[in-house]
Amino acid sequence: MENETQIVVPVEIRELTKIETEKGIINVIHEVSLGDLIISTILLSILIFMVLSRVIRRG
Repeated sequence: MENETQIVVPVEIRELTKIETEKGIINVIHEVSLGDLIISTILLSILIFMVLSRVIRRG
């Protein structure tokens, strides 16, 4: 029996940007988590609520 090491890596296709520098290549992975979506939705809703409340007070 041969003593071979088998490396298995799960393959995930992700969008990334490669930036070449003097010391090598930097891979930036573009990924959005569920927490990012929740925080941005809450912030957007607060912003819309503030704008609407000011418009209603003036009218």
